[in-house]
Amino acid sequence: MFSRILFPVDFSNRCEGAAHAVRAMAVQFLSEVTALHVMEVSSANSEYETLVAPAREKMDRLVARELRDCLVAPYFERGDPAQVILSYMRNGHFDLIMMPTHGYGPFRRFLLGSVTAKTLYDALCPVWTAAHLETSPASEKVGIQNVLGAVDFGAHSSEVLQGASQIAESFHARLTAAHVIPISGPFMESYWIQSWREETREGIPEQIQKLLPGRNPLMEIEVLEGSPAAALSEAAERLQADLLVIGRSHDPERGGKLGANAYAIIACSPCPVLSV
Repeated sequence: MFSRILFPVDFSNRCEGAAHAVRAMAVQFLSEVTALHVMEVSSANSEYETLVAPAREKMDRLVARELRDCLVAPYFERGDPAQVILSYMRNGHFDLIMMPTHGYGPFRRFLLGSVTAKTLYDALCPVWTAAHLETSPASEKVGIQNVLGAVDFGAHSSEVLQGASQIAESFHARLTAAHVIPISGPFMESYWIQSWREETREGIPEQIQKLLPGRNPLMEIEVLEGSPAAALSEAAERLQADLLVIGRSHDPERGGKLGANAYAIIACSPCPVLSV
């Protein structure tokens, strides 16, 4: 499923946490990992040479400690990190990009770092992100036991559910498909609204099943209500999800390919998010 993984490396604690997950994916899918470190330096060769030697030492330690048993190709570049990452993505035919966000603390954990955000906007392949990596478990303990696939019945819903199902089957994990009915405003408790909600809920399981022909027989279905980010965050925590799979637009006609709901879901999720 993921034969080539691009792993941007900045040697932070978050990066080490992401490496645990990269190793789990690479071992499971026999993936080749490209570990890419980008230095934001001037055009002066002397500055680059001064930084690249210690970067190579850090890379060697990271690969030996966190990416053992993986086929890893380290690369060192200079320039704008987001642009270099996207250039590698376009030219390297990668199946997956795996990178952490820059979330810290009770407020900043709801923000995405600029490099992550730019990558999510423009990447054409799936992107794995996670905001809670400082306390990630040791690499040998990383696994996927519960996968949550979120569908909105848009253009990518079938792709989302198929991807979530393939990952769940590969890791022998439980698969849950979820749809969020957006509920807000002062009139949502009226008789007509309640009737609409009940009718909508009744039809959702059948709609979800149609998205996955020959569906995973172990798939469970959840119908949630509220804002997508809050409802999916609650569901991921309640179900102890190890991975949340969502869709994001790749339509070049749209000004931004990462919608507000996708941004909020990625930033708020208690578990890693794979956006396809």
